[in-house]
Amino acid sequence: MSNRKIGIGILGCGNVARVHAEAIQLVPDLKLVSVCSRSRESAGRFGERYGVPALTSLEEFLGDQTLQAVAICAPSGAHAELGCAAARARKHVLVEKPIEISTSKADALIDACKGAGVTLAVSFQSRHLDAPRLLKSAVEKNRLGRLIMASAYIKWYRTPEYYASTPWRGTLKGDGGGALINQAIHTVDLLRWILGPVAGVHAYSGKLLHGGIEAEDTLAAAIRFQNGALGTIEAATSVYPGFRRRLEITGTEGTVILEGDNLTTWALQDGSPNPSLSAAEISNGSADPMAIDCEGHRRVMADFADAIHHQHKPLVDGSDGRESLELVESIYRSAARNHV
Repeated sequence: MSNRKIGIGILGCGNVARVHAEAIQLVPDLKLVSVCSRSRESAGRFGERYGVPALTSLEEFLGDQTLQAVAICAPSGAHAELGCAAARARKHVLVEKPIEISTSKADALIDACKGAGVTLAVSFQSRHLDAPRLLKSAVEKNRLGRLIMASAYIKWYRTPEYYASTPWRGTLKGDGGGALINQAIHTVDLLRWILGPVAGVHAYSGKLLHGGIEAEDTLAAAIRFQNGALGTIEAATSVYPGFRRRLEITGTEGTVILEGDNLTTWALQDGSPNPSLSAAEISNGSADPMAIDCEGHRRVMADFADAIHHQHKPLVDGSDGRESLELVESIYRSAARNHV
């Protein structure tokens, strides 16, 4: 592909679609050309806001010759269906987190994109941010020594109105689960990305506040990594008022802690100073799902465009997205045996 702007459209006009649209506008290599939603009203409002055609027909949307790529912002359980349709139309695919709600559906999407020769990227924007990448680099360079323990805390809060406002939220068919697969998935992805493969999990989950939803609002899991480290995940939408996500990693040479998007603790025995400047909070959805800056998504979009132009693997491709989903599935299987 030449270096001309890539025409990209957005499928689904919910909350996160706004972040995608604003991120697209900040990437010189991309141009938003259309939006599509089953809701004529939602599509119309969105199209008017961003000055692009608003469609309700998937066939018409994918048939547009100015469209080279699609950002899928539909409910999680529709990602593979829509992504496969886009791949058949020879459109590059960027899918919101998680890649899908089951590894079998994720495999179908990965295979469809591979067969069509189009790029598939997953929007795990935390991997693109400076502080998580510094933490990943420190582990890779053995700065923390032999890894001992890793803990991920995603103690967030959602109101009953949040779940009631959209029919698919908190459902197994639309969301694939609750707090773990939706709210905690970015931090779970960081945990697996930094610590490596998982050898075993033991989990408990329950509906401890939001009794009206189908999936869990509270989950706790113990993890054993293949490298011998032990870990925990606490994921919730039941913890008022909601707190910044926290990722703690300890090795024989010290501890590093990520809170929100900053490395707040850098305590290594070598006495080295914290290499991370105090950054502004980029994404804090602890109490408000709309409190998300578009910087992380801008980096995702820029990487996606670069991967298309230069025909290389995006930072987070389909197989990366599948690996984190596989961990989520393992946790859910354990929790189903230990439901509280």
